[in-house]
Amino acid sequence: MPLVLVRVDDRLIHGQVVVGWGIFLNPDKIILCSDTIASSPWEKELYMSAEATAPYPLKISVSTQEETLQILNQKTEDKTILLVESPRHIVDLVEKGLEINAVNIGGMHFKHGKKRLASYIFVDDDDLSSMKKLVEMNIRLEGRDVPTAKMINLSDHL
Repeated sequence: MPLVLVRVDDRLIHGQVVVGWGIFLNPDKIILCSDTIASSPWEKELYMSAEATAPYPLKISVSTQEETLQILNQKTEDKTILLVESPRHIVDLVEKGLEINAVNIGGMHFKHGKKRLASYIFVDDDDLSSMKKLVEMNIRLEGRDVPTAKMINLSDHL
């Protein structure tokens, strides 16, 4: 299954993803990978409701890490966006066998104890540690909230 975007965004599925990135990349599917949300029927339903409002045909899957890996190992031509809440989730997936070469850091918003890397990227020590680990795994980190924005090479700034 071709991944057209692997994105860290703590808001997960929202307008920037469905409309901004969706119209730019024309995906067939979005996989929201979250063990917590996948185990919550009402949250899962809430995120999956974006299928009905997307301005193009779109399937949404809300899956655990294990389910995500199984879906990504299927032999389909579906162009897919993979969404996670934090860099730590990408590290977990890569350590379990996901093969990627780049991650879009699209929205990690301010919370107490986080410091600013960009206007839309705030990180704590765990985020920084995970991001550094991804760079050590030869995975490029690109900061960009929307496809028309200038890309920030975060790999060089860690």
